[in-house]
Amino acid sequence: MSEIRYEAPSLRPLGVLGTSLERVRCRRPVLVERMQASLAAQGQLTAVVAVERGGKLEVVDGFKRLAAAKQLGWSELAVRRTQADDAGLWSTMLSLNRGPHSMTELEEGLVLRELVQTGLTQVQAAELVFRHKSWVSRRIGLVERLHPELVEGIRLGMVVAGVARRLLALPPGNQLELAAASSSAGLGPRDTELLVSLWQRAKDPEVRKALLAHPRAALEQAHPELQRPTVDPRLTVQGQQLARLLHVLTGVAQRAAGLLPPVQADRPLLARPLREASAAVSHLAAVLGPSGSAESAAASNISSATGTS
Repeated sequence: MSEIRYEAPSLRPLGVLGTSLERVRCRRPVLVERMQASLAAQGQLTAVVAVERGGKLEVVDGFKRLAAAKQLGWSELAVRRTQADDAGLWSTMLSLNRGPHSMTELEEGLVLRELVQTGLTQVQAAELVFRHKSWVSRRIGLVERLHPELVEGIRLGMVVAGVARRLLALPPGNQLELAAASSSAGLGPRDTELLVSLWQRAKDPEVRKALLAHPRAALEQAHPELQRPTVDPRLTVQGQQLARLLHVLTGVAQRAAGLLPPVQADRPLLARPLREASAAVSHLAAVLGPSGSAESAAASNISSATGTS
C-alpha cells in the first residue's frame, strides 16, 4: 500500500459528512459515550478522515467522533481529506485502525470482504494491507460462515460478538434458532457454547426442540454447577460468596466423579493433575471438617504450616 497523503485539517459542517462506509463497523454505544465525554472535556483531538464521493465527503475514520459530535449538538468537525479509489479507501480504513482495541475481527472481515469485492483476489488484498493471506482468509471466512442476519445483528449491536462466534460450529441455517434461544435465556458466550455442544450431541429432533424451548433448564440439568443457588440473605457478603462457590464445587465434584476412574490410556497423562486434585480435595476436606467449623479450619491451617497430618 502506497503512502497515504492527507490535506491539512479544515472545519467542515457535519451535514456534508456521509456515513455509507459505516456499514462495516459495529455499533458500540459505550464507546460513543466515552468519545462524547472526551469531546466535551478536551475538544476534538484527532481529525476525521474522509474521501470525496459523489459530492459528499464519506467518512473513512472517525464514525464515533461524528456520532458523539451530533449528540453534543456540534455543527462542525475538523476533517482531513485524502484521495483514494475504491480499494484504497478500504485499505486506508484498515491502516488507520491497526491495534488491539481498534477493530474487531468481524469488522476487519467486513472491510476485507468489501476490498475483495472491488475485484482483488485475497492474495492481492493481503499484499495491499501488508498482511499474510491466511490472516485475510480467516477474517473473510468468519463473515461468510455466519448467517447474514447474525452479521447484521452484531453490526447493529443487537447480538454479542462473543455469542455469535460460539455459533460458528453450526450450519448457518441452525445458527439463527440457537441464537434466538441463547438471547431469550440471556446466555453469555460460555453458556451458548455449552448449549451448542448439547444441541450437536442431541440427534433426536424432539430433544433438540426441548433444548431450544428451555435452554437454561437443559444446561442446568447437564451442568449442575451452572444452577443459580438461592443464597440465604442472612449471610454476610463473604458467606454468600462461599455459598455460591460451594454450590459450584458440588456440581463440579459430581461431574468429575462420574468420569473417574480414567481409562487406562489416559492415566499416564492425567497422573499429575490427579495427584494435584487429590491433594487439593484432601486439604479442602480437612478445612471443611465434619461440619465446616472454624476449629477444623484452624487445625488444618496449623497442620499445613507444620507439615503434619
